[in-house]
Amino acid sequence: MSDGAVFGSMEQAQLWNDLLSADSNKNNDKRIGGIKKVLDKVILSDEKYDSPILCKLIEIVAREEANGWQDDVRDLVSRARSRDCHPALTAALVFARKGLITDAETCIDQLGEAPDKCMFHIVKAQIELARENDREAIGHLNLALCSDKTIHDIYVMLSRIDNRINWEAVEACELMAAGMTFKEPADDGSPELSLYRIYREWYRGSHENATRMLMGSSQFDEKVPAYCVLSARMSRDEGDWHSAQMMLEEASRSVENDVSLLCELGEAYLGGGNYDLALARFRNAEAFDIGNPKVVRGMIRANMALGKNNEALQGISEFLDSEMSTYDDYEELTRYLLEMGFFTEAAEAAMKIIYTHPGDATACIVLSKVAINEGNYREAEKYAKDGVASNKNNAEALAQLARVYMALRRTSKAASTAKKAVSADRRSIVALMTQVDIYRETGDLDHAVEACRAVLEVDPANTQAAEILANLEMKGVFSDTAASDEMPKVVGAEDFVRLISTLMTEGKYTEVEKLCKDNDHKYGGDKDVRRIRGNAEFALGEYLKASASFASAAALMKDDAEIWHSKGLADEKFGDFDSAEEAYGKAILLNMYNPAYWISNGCIKEKKGDYVAAVKSFNRAIELDPASSYALVRKAAIFASNGMYSEALNFLELAEATDSKNTNIQIVKMKICLKAARYTDAVYIGKKLMKKDPDASTVATYARANLGLKDYGLAKKVLEKALANDPDSYELLTAYKDLAIQTADTETTVKVCNQILKIEPLDRAAKKALADALMRLGRSDEANLIYASIKTDAEAGTENKEEDDPAAMFNIAKSMMEAGDLVSAARLTDRAMKSDPDNIDYALLRATIYRKAGDKRVADMFLSQYLERNPTNGSVHEAIGDIRVADGDLKGAALAYGKAIQNGIRKPAIYVKLGNIQEKMGAYSNAVTNYTSAVMLDPHDADANRCLAYVQFKTKDYDSAMRSIQASITSEPSGEAYAILAMIYQAKKDRAGVRDAYQGFLRFDNNSEEWVQAVITALNSVGLRTEANLLKGRLAGGSDEEGTVEVSADIKRYAERILRRAYRMGVEFNDPDLLDEMGSDQGMSQNAVSYLSDIPDYGEVLYGTNEYEHLEELSYHTILRAKNKDIEAVTLDTAYVAGSAKDVDEAKLLLAYIRAATTSKLPREIPEEFVKMGSSTKKTDSLEQVMLDNKIGVFSARMVMSCVHE
Repeated sequence: MSDGAVFGSMEQAQLWNDLLSADSNKNNDKRIGGIKKVLDKVILSDEKYDSPILCKLIEIVAREEANGWQDDVRDLVSRARSRDCHPALTAALVFARKGLITDAETCIDQLGEAPDKCMFHIVKAQIELARENDREAIGHLNLALCSDKTIHDIYVMLSRIDNRINWEAVEACELMAAGMTFKEPADDGSPELSLYRIYREWYRGSHENATRMLMGSSQFDEKVPAYCVLSARMSRDEGDWHSAQMMLEEASRSVENDVSLLCELGEAYLGGGNYDLALARFRNAEAFDIGNPKVVRGMIRANMALGKNNEALQGISEFLDSEMSTYDDYEELTRYLLEMGFFTEAAEAAMKIIYTHPGDATACIVLSKVAINEGNYREAEKYAKDGVASNKNNAEALAQLARVYMALRRTSKAASTAKKAVSADRRSIVALMTQVDIYRETGDLDHAVEACRAVLEVDPANTQAAEILANLEMKGVFSDTAASDEMPKVVGAEDFVRLISTLMTEGKYTEVEKLCKDNDHKYGGDKDVRRIRGNAEFALGEYLKASASFASAAALMKDDAEIWHSKGLADEKFGDFDSAEEAYGKAILLNMYNPAYWISNGCIKEKKGDYVAAVKSFNRAIELDPASSYALVRKAAIFASNGMYSEALNFLELAEATDSKNTNIQIVKMKICLKAARYTDAVYIGKKLMKKDPDASTVATYARANLGLKDYGLAKKVLEKALANDPDSYELLTAYKDLAIQTADTETTVKVCNQILKIEPLDRAAKKALADALMRLGRSDEANLIYASIKTDAEAGTENKEEDDPAAMFNIAKSMMEAGDLVSAARLTDRAMKSDPDNIDYALLRATIYRKAGDKRVADMFLSQYLERNPTNGSVHEAIGDIRVADGDLKGAALAYGKAIQNGIRKPAIYVKLGNIQEKMGAYSNAVTNYTSAVMLDPHDADANRCLAYVQFKTKDYDSAMRSIQASITSEPSGEAYAILAMIYQAKKDRAGVRDAYQGFLRFDNNSEEWVQAVITALNSVGLRTEANLLKGRLAGGSDEEGTVEVSADIKRYAERILRRAYRMGVEFNDPDLLDEMGSDQGMSQNAVSYLSDIPDYGEVLYGTNEYEHLEELSYHTILRAKNKDIEAVTLDTAYVAGSAKDVDEAKLLLAYIRAATTSKLPREIPEEFVKMGSSTKKTDSLEQVMLDNKIGVFSARMVMSCVHE
């Protein structure tokens, strides 16, 4: 229970550490004193404590047996959370071992239900052993084995009291199958030893011999469960999932309550890809042992495999909040959360790991990935470095740091860190794939190929590496195969967001950008897609595109400060300081208490030369976060840039006091000391930094400080050593150039300057130094040519290609327009048009901006002028029509659309637009003509068919309308189409048709009030008033007597959590203590309880229907697995858990069915099969007993009993 503990708060984690430290103290007095201090704190507190702390204290208190220790144990049990059972079970166990049976039983009785069934039965067995009741103890121990077959204590206890079975052999078999170490059992010739020998042959690699032994066994022929299980495990190990499933199903028929076996069966279905059956088997196991970690983990994985990520999230949240979860669970499930795209939840779980295990590599990796997804690269770098600092040889931690460096475009650092990751563990797929991705991102395809081959050496079945390698070998630049494989699983924007979020955390920015671009028509309107696309573009260094994406996201999330901050970062990187300043300003207005925004604002003010405003911003950041050193460092840099070195160094001293381990502060301090000519101080700092694997910049600064002290020998030694490892480092070479100049080494100056100019051809300082050196060497002709080129470079300057990209300007202009910044949008569109004046898209956007700004006259004039130059451009006529529609000028719009058609626009959409105008003007026959033209151009155009059907309905051509609307629904079903279908069926007085159309209509959300009202009218007209009232309740946003509100998915999932916990604790689902422990706000709890309380009337049971067969099976499972076997006492939580209902709605339906099935009329003629069952049934048998004896449902049992009573 205490191994691998993870605590929910830093305080409890510290208390745990204090307890362990005290108990391990070799000084007895200090040990007792330390334990007493923790004990008093817990007992005297009103707080509830996590189980590991309480269980450990109970064991220590019982061990020491100080005066009143029994009372201390009881007090400790009272400090447990109401949903926890381990403290009470631990107390019962220590009491039972000491012969205090009454005290042990009191603990068990007060506990009620125990989520940990295995431990519960072990404790009950211990109590029975203390009573010398071996038979009952054996029963409990066998039930414990059903929950977990790998616990050694169970076999030890069974060996002492049941010598009929070789329990050592049984244990050895289970441990072998679980991959655990085992002890060789005694050779007693028992049947269990025979089974063990087959296991031993199989697991030591003698597969043929083991198979021969199994097939020759009579027990296997007789389908003895243990032999069926062995056969299944052998099939599983060979990848034959179908055979494994068959044999495990055979075994499970004999022992329906064997939870471990059901979980193994669920795992077999998972392995074979049959995820629905896997989930069903785990749900069956849940009904017997709801808190079993194997069950919970299996259900989580099955839900993930089925794409039910929200259900998986619910299971993870519930499990991690329970006492059953350990560090290993946190580690695994946190990764699952990240994989599913639940970044907030992953970060929360990771922080709990950090509380208990500071610097934990897995937690730091997760937090770093979450920060990358949020675009917070500074935080991502911090967590990645924390993970590496505590786990220097952890390959995954190093790989994550490399990915962060790549996101920051620090490519050389990324490559070197990835290399370290691979060196730390050459078999780490994570490290190797990181290296692959970095080589691909940097265009180093040769090394990428080598890295892919290294992956395949370790994991030959790695399809991702194989596909990348194939693409690279064909000189393909992109490798989007992995993402493309996932696309068929994407259903809706939420799934797409999870996919691209996961790719972002893996550093696959190119794939994210490509997926967003390829699916822009589907998901481009989603705010999260726009935000993540911006993050990917930013990571790829495409800052203008990133700015456009963030601006378009801001249009949908105008009050989201983080989006504006991200846009500012992109603008700043792109060099558009004005836009960056504006974006940071908006972020600050939306959230004035985020120090990061003030820091960014200060940085941009600094870059614009407004040092006073920059310092004010940094001061504000320091006020908000006194522990942040970055703002102090930036202040120091500003003062240093203005020659105020003493003041700058004072600020750096403060920064060091705040963040003493930050080497970056030392680097800045060294550079300022160098600028201030304080060479001795700079060298002193540099010596310390040189011991910490310094980067090129640090080495160069240290060398220059030595140059200042005239220590040329040391400077040369340092630089030559660094250049040997990094010969193309620009910073090292420029420092070496300075050394050569100061030592008057002209030949070296020429050599080094030539090297620098290969890297940076426009470096004027290197050019001048080269020219001066050549002049000194008498090579004046060469020198004069270089002097001339320096002058030419100064005049020409450099330009950013992206600034002249009209397409990029066009995209960002659209985004700015969506964000409401029409002035910026107009300016950017004008720049795009200047580069490409005949581009129709740019002209149409400019006209739209004019219209949105209220300049309708200018918009018309602008387009008219364009038409003068391009009178036959149909797209312009169409655009004029669109503008006139928006302005309410229907006649003008119709005329424009007509001209568009005359000038070559022959697409269905233009005919639909014209038809819409004519329909609004009442010209139905003309509208039919144009809609028909659209359908002729594209018979599968859903909009055209739907519009045609509606006009045909209005003109009472119902048969034609029916054909048109069916074509629309076949092409692309929609709520509007089903509403029209309902209206047509209403006109034809087809009650069944209206009901079918209504069912189709309910599949679509966000239907307009107009169409909802139309369906309500259709329902009422054919007498379907219940359905009409239900829909009316939805329209009103509430419920009436006959209607109910559509419940959100969040409330439904929360309701499932309530039912699971209620079943585990044995309380009503509306119990106040249970709801308090759930931890959600009162509104959520009230809504969930209201939803759970609303059990509908089922009506009459209809024998023989598919629903009847299904609910009968569930009702049987409910009685079979329920703790209370009384059919009339079945509650909703029992129906959900014991009945294995797929969700709360089905559980409510099942409960309603059970209630109805106990009173519904029986068929006049009872089927023969039930008559036969009745012949062997006693009149005294209860309904529940008949269900269990015949394995039938409640209504079937009533039919059987009716035959007995006749």
